[in-house]
Amino acid sequence: MLARLRAYAAHPDAATRVVNAIALLVGFNGPFYPAYVWFLAPEAGPAALATMAASPFFLAIPWLARRHAAAARAALPVIGIANTVWTAALLGRGTGVDVFLFPCLVLALLCWRERWTMLGLLGAGLLAQQVLLRWAWAPIASLAMDGQVALQSLNTMSVGALLAVIALNIASLLPCQRTRAG
Repeated sequence: MLARLRAYAAHPDAATRVVNAIALLVGFNGPFYPAYVWFLAPEAGPAALATMAASPFFLAIPWLARRHAAAARAALPVIGIANTVWTAALLGRGTGVDVFLFPCLVLALLCWRERWTMLGLLGAGLLAQQVLLRWAWAPIASLAMDGQVALQSLNTMSVGALLAVIALNIASLLPCQRTRAG
């Protein structure tokens, strides 16, 4: 099974391989997020099920990469931005879900050599961030303060882990300079 996933994520372009790997990680974790939410804030559990709607889009990115690598590299931050805004509409800004925009911004910056595409994706992420900061309507799920705090902690930890995985994947593409002591 793991060999099939590696083959599905494989691509001759290194940046596209990173995008494929991150997309599969996020896509396969999508169905678990509602379970975490349900455990930490049961009142938001039913609404959190709708967050799984993005998983098939993430999982399709390697398929797209086989047809058009640039489209796949753009799709990951675009789908991530849309999913973050959607999840904020479901669970509310108080859950700290907007921190998921940071990995989208990092991917927009690191997986592009084409400056205008990179700047466009970065701009889309920053625009989404401003929309979420000025969010004026109530979320679909109504959460008590302790549920919001628990989800803030979960979301912050998840983003930290995702950024670490992105950094490790990007670092694997860089030439390693070894020095000898003495």
